Amino acid sequence: MKANRKFIEADERAVSAVIGVILMVAITVAIAATVYVYVSGMIGGTQKKTPTIAMIPDNSNNLFTISSADSDISWTDITIISTNKTGSTVTAPVNSGGTGTVTAGGTLNYNVWLAAHAGDTVTCTLKYNPTNSLIGSYTVS
Repeated sequence: MKANRKFIEADERAVSAVIGVILMVAITVAIAATVYVYVSGMIGGTQKKTPTIAMIPDNSNNLFTISSADSDISWTDITIISTNKTGSTVTAPVNSGGTGTVTAGGTLNYNVWLAAHAGDTVTCTLKYNPTNSLIGSYTVS
């Protein structure tokens, strides 16, 4: 009989079933939130990609005509680097007469870059400033 008294007199301080369920639900919610954040890409964010712009050079009018372009590209985000045959370069932001967006059918005058290299064949390279990447390269004269 003394053996049974040990169990009766022992102090039972275990976690109740309700507390256990609450802890399990909290752990499950924390794991679900972590997985959601990881899968949805909230960690690290998204990177800006280089836009696609197709242009046709018109040597008789010293213009580039935009044949197609991704949406929401600002002219202020583009820089033109002109290089002549000797390797001399001129770098300038695109001045399209405002802060408009690049659209198909639009034009870009390259007289400024030809004047900097008078009489030379010039390679005009377009750079997208937010990603510092090349959009295209065109040879004009």
